[in-house]
Amino acid sequence: MRVPNSLIPRRDRPGQHGAADEAAIGAPGEPAAQAGGVGASAGKPPRSAPGGAAAWEGSTGDSGEEGAAPVSWEASARMLRARRRQLRTAVVMLCLLVAGVTLGLAAYERAEFRHTAMTQAELYARVIESHASRTLTGVSGTLRLMSQSPLLRVAEPDMRAVAQVLGDQLSAQASLRSLAVLDGSGRVLVSSTPTDVGRRIDPARLLRRGMANPPREWLGPLLQVRDLGDLAMTHVPTLGAVALPLVRRVTREDGQELWLVALLNGDYFATQHDLAVADTPMRPLVTDLQGQLISTGAAELRPGQSVSQLPPFKLYLPQREHGSYIADGSDGATAVGAFRTSRQWPLVVLVEQPYAQLRQGWLERTMLFGAVATSMCLLLAVLGMVADRGMRRERQTQRQLLAAHDEIARNQERFRATFEQAAVGMLERSTDGRLLRVNSALCSLLGYTEAEMLALDPEALVHPDDCASSLLNVRRLFAGELSSLTQEKRYRRKDGRYVWVRLNASIARAADGRPAFMLGIVEDVSARRLALKELERARQRELRIGARIQQTLLVQPPDQRVPGLWLSTFNQASQGIDGDFVEFLPLGDRGIDIVVGDVMGKGVSAALIGAATKMQISRCLAELMASPDHRDELPTPAQIVGAVSRALTPNLQQLEAFVTLCHLRIDSRAGKLTWVGCGHEEPMLLTAKGSIKVLANQHPPLGVLDEDSFQQDTMDIASDEALFMCSDGAVDALLPDGSRMGREQITALVTELLQYIHTPAALLHKLRQRLQELGAIFKDDLTMALAMRTLGDPLRSRRELPARLEAIYDVRGLVEYRARQAGLADDEVALFVVACVEAFTNVVRHGRGRPGDSPIELLVSITDEALVVELVHLGEAFDAPVPTALAEFDDYPEGGFGMFIMHSATDKVEHLHDRGINTVRLTHRRALSHV
Repeated sequence: MRVPNSLIPRRDRPGQHGAADEAAIGAPGEPAAQAGGVGASAGKPPRSAPGGAAAWEGSTGDSGEEGAAPVSWEASARMLRARRRQLRTAVVMLCLLVAGVTLGLAAYERAEFRHTAMTQAELYARVIESHASRTLTGVSGTLRLMSQSPLLRVAEPDMRAVAQVLGDQLSAQASLRSLAVLDGSGRVLVSSTPTDVGRRIDPARLLRRGMANPPREWLGPLLQVRDLGDLAMTHVPTLGAVALPLVRRVTREDGQELWLVALLNGDYFATQHDLAVADTPMRPLVTDLQGQLISTGAAELRPGQSVSQLPPFKLYLPQREHGSYIADGSDGATAVGAFRTSRQWPLVVLVEQPYAQLRQGWLERTMLFGAVATSMCLLLAVLGMVADRGMRRERQTQRQLLAAHDEIARNQERFRATFEQAAVGMLERSTDGRLLRVNSALCSLLGYTEAEMLALDPEALVHPDDCASSLLNVRRLFAGELSSLTQEKRYRRKDGRYVWVRLNASIARAADGRPAFMLGIVEDVSARRLALKELERARQRELRIGARIQQTLLVQPPDQRVPGLWLSTFNQASQGIDGDFVEFLPLGDRGIDIVVGDVMGKGVSAALIGAATKMQISRCLAELMASPDHRDELPTPAQIVGAVSRALTPNLQQLEAFVTLCHLRIDSRAGKLTWVGCGHEEPMLLTAKGSIKVLANQHPPLGVLDEDSFQQDTMDIASDEALFMCSDGAVDALLPDGSRMGREQITALVTELLQYIHTPAALLHKLRQRLQELGAIFKDDLTMALAMRTLGDPLRSRRELPARLEAIYDVRGLVEYRARQAGLADDEVALFVVACVEAFTNVVRHGRGRPGDSPIELLVSITDEALVVELVHLGEAFDAPVPTALAEFDDYPEGGFGMFIMHSATDKVEHLHDRGINTVRLTHRRALSHV
């Protein structure tokens, strides 16, 4: 719905562009979201005359707004271009800032990587130097203890004992290769290697270069030998093993000087240092002060090789004892290294890490920064493009707003003309319930003038029965619970008559979204409602006709006098009328034919097809019996169904319908049951003991196939068996959980009821009651039939009577007939009939809990001793009071006059109840002369 022009603030009306345009465009540099546009004055409530009467009048704007100089569209375009330039500049500056921050982070990360790598190298250098120093210090302590031993200081030492001590010390320290004692000439006096004893070596081989006067203990040069005896050879072979000698001088008591020589295993140093830097890219190197390798973890270097070209020896030693650097490494490639000299021993420990690995990690981190920076720049560019597009659309929107304002003005004029000249009634109603405006059509419809209408309370026009719902719906509409309202109700005319109208209403809202007024369209629907009422009457007449067809043609009550059988049916249509049908064809004293069927579909059409099928069955049976072939014997069920199929199939196929059918024949004399099933819900032969026999179908439904011959089956039927038949409406019923009832549950219920219910009508209606208690929902027509075989006693009768007082005549007639047959005197007959009628009347009038359409079964039997009448019906248990004798005719005892008659006219009155089944039994003993 369009809002009238008066509900739009004046600054936004067509042709009144002033400060609002400037607010809509916005100053340079301001975000576009701050522009007011049409809603610039949304914070102010819309102005209108009291009650909204100014819906068609112009309102006066603020004087400040009217005096503001309009901003030209060219100036607005220039401001928009300036804002676009500012936006592009901001995006470029932000991208440069992101790039600068990324470069700074990359530089910081590079410095951090270098610092971390050098710190780590220094840490490993300290660890390896500490290990090497501890190893040499441990060997030095061993030599010092041995030099203080009396075994070496005596003039004639026990060499065997000394050899034992050397062996013990060698086995205690894994870092030692051998221990030996030399005299001043270099002859090996004793050694941990027995083959070295007696060999003579050059003592100068154990002195480092430039060592003229050796101290008491010193670390010799690196030797390419395995044992000390290898130095005695003139040509020392390259064995691939290195040893580092540690020598200590010992002076004996006779003044002779001995040298204790410990050969340290160079491989031990390399192995331990490799373990220290395991799982790291570090390379450990141990050298002397001149740069000669003692041990190394690099595959391309060998002990004894000089690495004096490395930066520690060229730049730092001997001024610094430790440090780190980034320069060429031992393999010639750039490396991050650290060195540390031993303060006690002439050793230098170097640790190197390839710089390429460090640079790879830094490059990966830098690439991540670059990707993030690139994404941010792309995001800024996209946001800039979106904002730029938004500003361009803002300019386009401004132009569209001007055109929209002009269109609103034209629409308001058209709305004014439509409101006044509409052929249906129209009204405007304020939020406080008053009428603001009405058109001439509404005034003509209700017979009031415009002034009279505006002075009326709208709810006073509504019929009292419709007033509450009308007021509630209008309130919900104003509250926003309903977006629109359509309601039919009665309006009172000026002459007092009421007219049916349809009100279509919606809410016009102000700029801030609050309801302004309700606009309603009132249409006279009296003629249409009258036509609908006539159609409903016609439909009800059709349903009554169909129901009459149902009751008279489709589901007729069975003959109660079939010898040896008690029959009962129940039908409940899903749409008031259905296509289920039951036909009972008595065959005299031979038995009966029972035909149950169901027509596809529902309603009158299905009922008509069902009635036609029943008629065709009777017609075919008459034709077959009139033929010469069946003058002496009855046509079989298969022959009857075949004749019906041939007659109906062409018509059913033309109507695109089919009929399920089951034709059963009960031969009471022979105790046989013969049937033909054509797609119908299969009947069941049950007993109270739980045995079940299913009568299976032999053929598809009639109308599906053109069949020439039909098959029938036969089985025995015992006296205690009951034949139960139902349509698919029972087994297809839905339970509250959505599951299907199914044949198994129906069968279980019927078997359970057979244990204590012995009459067919009571069983069927109790079954219906149990299904309702389970919450079954019937989506299809429900038809049930039950045939219970009896002994065929001619002195026993059963009648199924409606629970109405009109059935008293049937009760009186049957009881009187059996009473006279039992030989009762006339006065006894009269009193007993009155007692039975009174019992039936009590059941009809005072029975509680009985379903309204359930019948009352009357059972009358003559035995050798008595005449017994039973009234079987559903309901609550009845606690019968004990009647007292009458003092006077008008003095009614507690049990009532009827109970007094029942007890006075009979020998015994019993009120029995078993699980919802009531039985009123009246017994009158027969005189001995009649027995």
